[in-house]
Amino acid sequence: MLLTHTNSVYSEELTLLDHIPYPQYVHQVGNGGGELVEKGIKLVIGVLINYVLRGKHGAAPGTRDYIKKLLATPTRKVGLILASGSTCWMGYTTCIPKTDQYPVYRLAPMAVSQVYAGYLASQLGSFDYISTDSVSCISGHSAWCSAYTLLQSERLDAVVVVSVDNGLSEEYLHVFGEHELSKLVDEEDNPEITKFHLGQACNISVFESESCNRNTNNEILAVIKDIHVAAEYHVSPLGISCEGIGYKKVMTRVNTDNIDFIKTHSTFSDDNDIESKLIKDIFGDIRTVNYKLRIGHTMGVSTAIETVLAVQEESGTFLSLGAGMGNVYSSAVVEIL
Repeated sequence: MLLTHTNSVYSEELTLLDHIPYPQYVHQVGNGGGELVEKGIKLVIGVLINYVLRGKHGAAPGTRDYIKKLLATPTRKVGLILASGSTCWMGYTTCIPKTDQYPVYRLAPMAVSQVYAGYLASQLGSFDYISTDSVSCISGHSAWCSAYTLLQSERLDAVVVVSVDNGLSEEYLHVFGEHELSKLVDEEDNPEITKFHLGQACNISVFESESCNRNTNNEILAVIKDIHVAAEYHVSPLGISCEGIGYKKVMTRVNTDNIDFIKTHSTFSDDNDIESKLIKDIFGDIRTVNYKLRIGHTMGVSTAIETVLAVQEESGTFLSLGAGMGNVYSSAVVEIL
C-alpha cells in the first residue's frame, strides 16, 4: 500500500489552567510550518478537518485539490474512511474560561460519525466506499488496516483516510484530569515528570494501489509493507495484561526484518512499561522514537499522525506501534522513500 499524500494539523504547545490538570488553550501547528498561528479555546474536530483540507492554521495547502483530482477519473474506485476514537462532532454546549475553578462538563449535543463521514464525502466528490472507524486510540491504524485490505483485494484503487480526534474534549479532559494523568502548570517545565499533555489533531492521508499509482504517477512518500490489528483478553477494558499479549501479537505477526527503529505508543504509564520491556526482549537495543511528549496524546488520531511524523522526519524502515482502550493493539511496518 502506497502513501502518496499526507497533511496534518496538531497541538504542539498548550496553556494550562492554574492548579488544574486540564489543558484548555492550544497553539495549532502543522505541515505548513512557520509561527504558531492559532491560539484559543480548543477546537471541535470538524474544524480541524477543515483546516487540513483548506491548508489553514499550520496545515500545508493542496489536500482538497489532491483528493478532488483523484476523484476526477470516473473509472477510479476511491474510498473514504473517517477514523476517530471519539464520536462527538457537532461542538460543545459550553465555553470554558481561563480560571482556577473546575469547569462544569457537559456532553456534546450530537454524536453521529457516519453522518459526518457522509457529509464530508459530499463536500469532496463521489466516492465508491464510505466508512468510519472508532477503535479508540488505534483508530488511525485500524482505518489504515481496512484501507490495506481493500487495496490488496483490489476492491478499491485508492483510499482517503481522515484521522481526527480531540483529546481536549470535555470527556477526555475529565477522565484524564480526574486521574491526574496529564500535567499541572507547576509540572510543566520539569522534564523528569513524564506525564503527557492531551492533544488534538487531524491527519489526512491518501493511499493508492501500485496499479493506481502507475496511472496517477503521484509521488510515493512511503510504502506500508505490513499492518496488523490484534486484541487480548483482560478483565478490564482499560487494562493491559502483565505478559503484554496484545503488544506481543502486533510485534511478532508482521514482518519486521531489517527495521531501523520503532515508533512507540508509550503513554509513560506503568502499564506501558510492558511495551518497552517487550521491545527490548524481541528486538534488543533498537532505537525508539516517541511523539506524545511533543504533541500530546491525540487519542484516536495518534497512531496515524505519529506514524506520519516519523515518515516526514526520519529515514529507513520502521515499526509503528499503537495501543487502545478496549484491549486493542496495532502495528505497521513502514518503508520511508
